[in-house]
Amino acid sequence: MSKFLDFLNKNGLRYTLVDEENASFIIDLDNLEVVNNDGLKFNIRYSDELINKVLKKLFEDDCKYLILNNNFYRENAYFYKHFTFETTCGITVMVLPVEYGGLEIFVFRTILNIINRNYVSFENGYLVTSMNLYKVSRERKLIGIYDPILDTMEIIADEKN
Repeated sequence: MSKFLDFLNKNGLRYTLVDEENASFIIDLDNLEVVNNDGLKFNIRYSDELINKVLKKLFEDDCKYLILNNNFYRENAYFYKHFTFETTCGITVMVLPVEYGGLEIFVFRTILNIINRNYVSFENGYLVTSMNLYKVSRERKLIGIYDPILDTMEIIADEKN
């Protein structure tokens, strides 16, 4: 929380912590959600439908995500758990809006954009940004990049093939 408040200060945003009923924005970092006083809700993650659509494009069999995988240690795992999934095809996949290592600053910038009423990264309350897809086993490997706006998938070739 202190890193986020420092980020807001560095970006010139003046804020006051108030009770929920008096708030212009309610920021829930546990669930990566922001609600403004107009009742608009923004989920700083991808919709279930979009994740399953991408998994279907990436893997030939009918691979869907089962559960969030938050039983792993990664740097800044606090946010990564919202973007890492166990799948029905036995593969753990990270679906990130930025390259690995940049998620925390992405989340902070996205919240700042919402506060500044810039909703361009959202559709129906969920992210619609480019997706970096990583296969996670002993190490993390970039396997594809998906653009939900253009509905295009770039498969990253395996060096062995």
